[in-house]
Amino acid sequence: MSPHFLPYIGSDYTLGIHGKRVMVLGESHYISAPEEDTPDMTQSVIEWYLNEQKSPETQGWFATYTKFIRALSGDGEIARASSAPWWKRVLFYNFVQVPLSGAREAPTTKEFRDSDSAFFEMLERYKPDRVIAWGKRLYGNLPGEEYGNNHQGPDCCGLETWIYKLRNGHEVQVIGINHPSSAFVPEEWHKVLTSFIG
Repeated sequence: MSPHFLPYIGSDYTLGIHGKRVMVLGESHYISAPEEDTPDMTQSVIEWYLNEQKSPETQGWFATYTKFIRALSGDGEIARASSAPWWKRVLFYNFVQVPLSGAREAPTTKEFRDSDSAFFEMLERYKPDRVIAWGKRLYGNLPGEEYGNNHQGPDCCGLETWIYKLRNGHEVQVIGINHPSSAFVPEEWHKVLTSFIG
């Protein structure tokens, strides 16, 4: 299955962060009207976030993206306006390939499993070195043993990581972090992400 929601690919994705290609993995999109369900939705979300002319700073969801970039960069003062260089270095993809109707709605097990093959198509196509999954629910619902992943145990700052081995032998290491929209302290997660990315 090809993805319905196409990824946002930063112009410097292949340069990566410390030479590692990084995929940032969100869980799902939420829509309030059917016409919002478009293949470029993921790309539009990041472009909207980065375009200060498009929407005021008061959008509540902006804080999620800013907190994550503060954790990734280690710069506790970085703001929406100055975060673009970091977004240019990552690929952002939402795992669940059907839109949900509300932010508090959780994807079903079927919706997760129906999205597995699109996720692996993205891994094969873009070959990230590291995947940072937003939220423990998403991390716990990633594809399992049938895709040949290996449990790595608490080898990154005491957190569990997984390895997916691609067809060409490339290994993709995955970590689950607290979702940046909730109990998330950027300074603490910066240490984890620095260790994880290497």
